[in-house]
Order: sequence, then C-alpha cells, then structure tokens
Amino acid sequence: MDRIWLRSSQLIEFHDPANLLAHMRKVEFDLATTNTPKTIKNLRTNTLKEYRELREAALFCYGMSNRIGQTVYVGRGESQDYDFVASWFVDDEQHLAPVQLKEVVPVALNPMASLQATVNALAKYVDSEDLTVAIHLNQQARFDPSKLSVPPLCIAALWVFASVSPDQSLWGLWGNLLETREGSSFEYPIA
Repeated sequence: MDRIWLRSSQLIEFHDPANLLAHMRKVEFDLATTNTPKTIKNLRTNTLKEYRELREAALFCYGMSNRIGQTVYVGRGESQDYDFVASWFVDDEQHLAPVQLKEVVPVALNPMASLQATVNALAKYVDSEDLTVAIHLNQQARFDPSKLSVPPLCIAALWVFASVSPDQSLWGLWGNLLETREGSSFEYPIA
C-alpha cells in the first residue's frame, strides 16, 4: 500500500459492525409495520444508497469477524478504488484492507443480474493487488461456490456473502474465492 493511502486511512473512523447492524435491524423492524414505500424500506433510493452500502460493509465485516474470531471494524472511507476500509488487529498491529463492494441485485430489479457476470466484470481491475472485493449476492438463490468460475484476477481477495434464510437472520460468507471455496455462516446481530 502506498504512503498516501496509509496516511488517509488514519483519518477514518472505524466502527464495530455488530453495533451498526443491531441499530440498523431495530430501524428495519420499526419500519416493517409502517406504510413506508418499499424502496425506502429496502434502502433503494439515491439518498439512502450510502446506508445500504454501510449495511453491506458491516455485514461483510461482521461475517469476517465471525470467520476469524476477532472484530473486523468497518470504516467509511470511499475513494474511486474502494468503498470502505476493513481494519483488524493482530497483537498490537493494525491491519487495513480497502474493500470494493459489488451487489448482485434482486431479480425483481434486474432479471439479468448474476454472480458469474459480476465476477467476470472484475477483470477490469488490472492494478489492484491490495483490493479486496466483497460481493453481496442479494438474490433468493442457492449458491454453490464450486460452480462459480473465477478467472485470474489482479485483486487481493474475493468474497461472496448472502442471506441464507428468508428473514435474513442467517448469513453465509464464502472465500477467499481466489484460494478456496470454503464457506461459513453467521447470525445477524440483534440488540
């Protein structure tokens, strides 16, 4: 990572993803019984895009936290190369990873959207050896990581995460797909 990136990352405020998700879940439950338009409930407006992306970033970091057994913090620090920064500590050393979020949108929004097409489009990243890509598979479909074709990519890591229960209480995380097709599951945190 270059010095400019490291310097700018020191200005990022990091948050525990469990706390963020618990707060967001409370808001989701409060909105569920109202007449609020579905686009707002699902954070599908331009003004709510940053909250949808923050939720996705927190879900990914929380899944990683469960996977590695320690908190992976989420920091909002968007640039043209990444959407957020993940941070964790090993002993007293802070580790940082710039993460680009991608979403395979629900079929109702785009019936042509697919995980394979999203992965294939990552070939455009030709100088991103430090970049982690986290893909939110936001479709009601069964995901079989062994059927996903991953071409050679110039990124640090590739992960897929998705809800594996209709009520979004249980989630799955697969990857690093550049090395393994291993998956793990985690429960959505509630307050």
